[in-house]
Amino acid sequence: MSIQPFCGTIYNPENFPNLSDVIAPPYDVISPEERRFFLSRSRHNCARLILGDEKQGDYFEDDFYKGARDLLKKWHEEGILEKREQPGIFFLHQFFTGPDGERHLRKGFIALMPLAPYGPDTVRAHEKTHKGPIKDRLRLTATTKTNFSQIFFTYQDTENVVIKLLDEAVSKAVVKLYGKNEDTGVENICYLIEDEEIITEVQKLMEDKPVFIADGHHRYETLTLYQGQRLNETGFSEIEANYIMGYFASAQDTGLKIYPTHRTLRGLPDFSYQILMDKLFEYFDILQMDLEDVELGHDHRHLIMANEDGEPITLALKDSAFNDLRHRLEDPILAEIDTVILEEIILKGILKLTDEDIKQHHHIEYHRDVDSFWEALRTGSQVGWIMNYPDKNILYEIGGRGLRLPQKSTYFFPKLPTGMVFRELED
Repeated sequence: MSIQPFCGTIYNPENFPNLSDVIAPPYDVISPEERRFFLSRSRHNCARLILGDEKQGDYFEDDFYKGARDLLKKWHEEGILEKREQPGIFFLHQFFTGPDGERHLRKGFIALMPLAPYGPDTVRAHEKTHKGPIKDRLRLTATTKTNFSQIFFTYQDTENVVIKLLDEAVSKAVVKLYGKNEDTGVENICYLIEDEEIITEVQKLMEDKPVFIADGHHRYETLTLYQGQRLNETGFSEIEANYIMGYFASAQDTGLKIYPTHRTLRGLPDFSYQILMDKLFEYFDILQMDLEDVELGHDHRHLIMANEDGEPITLALKDSAFNDLRHRLEDPILAEIDTVILEEIILKGILKLTDEDIKQHHHIEYHRDVDSFWEALRTGSQVGWIMNYPDKNILYEIGGRGLRLPQKSTYFFPKLPTGMVFRELED
């Protein structure tokens, strides 16, 4: 993929040597209560730019979009924000403790990439998208002409050469940005590298690499629509909207972790755990297990299920059920994904949830860690499933085949911080 440096907009380092009070997670994981928390930390917190007070349907209040545009201009005038004059790439280090309880360091770089249609040799996607979130983000982008958050891409680099090169270039960084996400404890250190030789070498190394969207499918499709709008409005073929701001992490980086998202059901009418168990015997071998033996695994033909009393069992998919599932899916490789097994055989097959139920999260609760999973069962959820770690190689292959997975099949943690660097689009 063709990588380009850019003149990023950052919080003025002289006034903001520490960005902890002004950065925030991506807009789509911030609740109204969390937004108020971030705004309480600083009147310059970027949450003011990416989120309004309350959505009315697909959109926030009308004043929000123009207000974000005016606030950007005001912050530039007051010296809160500054746009760099020299193009560069931003080398981001994230120190974090994952849902596995272990300490990790993930490294990646922020740069521009030309927008391209999905395809095995360009951009590989794996999640389904919905029109509602795209409408809101498109309006914000068109009004502010600003790209606030990066798309999270991964790429294949068996020797991790790009990251090693950037590690050696840290001493040449012209700016060092620091900010801690207080809600997650993630520490972000970002090095701005403007050295032309280093950037040229990164471009050469990335040239023929397709990328995989780890997080940000809605934002990618939003920017694609915005590109079309700007091409029509300007009449030009070469415009800034032809490029998107991305964060690029090597799939071989030891700090690139993909976690599962667990599921529980609540409020399902006429639900009977015993009837569910009786029907499961047709598809699964059911094994008893002790609570202390529950741990996240990698075998995608095994699910851990627990009842409302928190009593776990293992569901081992029978060969006959696996082969049947492979033959009736769009592509046999999808049968290797445990969220597909759960959705197709149990949720839709046995429990008769519809595609719309699943899309709208009717009765379905999602949990990023096992503690909240068990808490849901203690507080009224009827049944739940602990999912396995997603397989990086299978995900990459699925993306290359143009397939889509159920919602929340992957959880790339940590999220990227919004506010380390913005990209303003001007033609």
